[in-house]
Amino acid sequence: MTKVSGRKVAEAILKKLEAEIKRKNLKPKLAIILAGDDPSSRIYVSNKLKAANGLGIQAKLYEFSSVEKEKLLNTLQRLNKDSSVNGIIIQYPTFKTWDFDEIVAKIDPKKDVDGFLSESPYTEATALAIWEMLTAFSLLSGFRKTEEFLKDKKIVVLGRGKTAGGPITRLLKKRGFEVESIVKETKNPKAKIKNGDIVISATGVKNIVNKSNLKRGAYLVGVGVGKETVDGKARFFGDINEEEVSKIAKLYCPTIGGIGPLTIVSLLKNVVSAARVTNGR
Repeated sequence: MTKVSGRKVAEAILKKLEAEIKRKNLKPKLAIILAGDDPSSRIYVSNKLKAANGLGIQAKLYEFSSVEKEKLLNTLQRLNKDSSVNGIIIQYPTFKTWDFDEIVAKIDPKKDVDGFLSESPYTEATALAIWEMLTAFSLLSGFRKTEEFLKDKKIVVLGRGKTAGGPITRLLKKRGFEVESIVKETKNPKAKIKNGDIVISATGVKNIVNKSNLKRGAYLVGVGVGKETVDGKARFFGDINEEEVSKIAKLYCPTIGGIGPLTIVSLLKNVVSAARVTNGR
């Protein structure tokens, strides 16, 4: 019944990355493209820029309005050709009238550090973040390997979104684990969630995981985040009812201050890997 801080796990990884950048004299460079009107995106982009520049990664923001699609595509072409740029990300979602997948497809796969393209050598950042958190759970539970910790445990993933649920499920299956996927159409979801030894929730539905559907002693990770207005002020919320699950789960990580920092670190880890490849180190 212990809360595991994603921020602390992220800080430990950041220290290793920082040491590697200095030791190998890497000069990682990241281009972040913002072309959408989702207010949350600006916060996420700001956090990515701050974390990257604090680590020694030169991160630059490229912003476009809804009438500048052609300009964006030309910029992408230029960034693809620029050998000093190691990674390119397009903040999701883009403008509603634009096709996100069509734009991402224009990125050189070797620079797709978000891991959206099938030819990209990189794993999606959110999926990587989940693996890092499961690794932290395994170490705290006395296991030397994450695979040993996960063996014979029933894994349940709520949601199958483009940036979280889908990539998380794919990564776990790719590594040989069975995953029960819970979506809107799933019949009797409560019983299936309660059957999970490890529950990963990526829906953005407030308190979807609570004392009514979590098994005592389960391991829980909250990924989904949503926003509501309370007394005229915008407020973010996570998928899990922390007050309730803290009394039930063996180990848990909430969304807010939890998996978010780890997702950013996982993205930066991919950028450093890309810089290593570019420099042959």
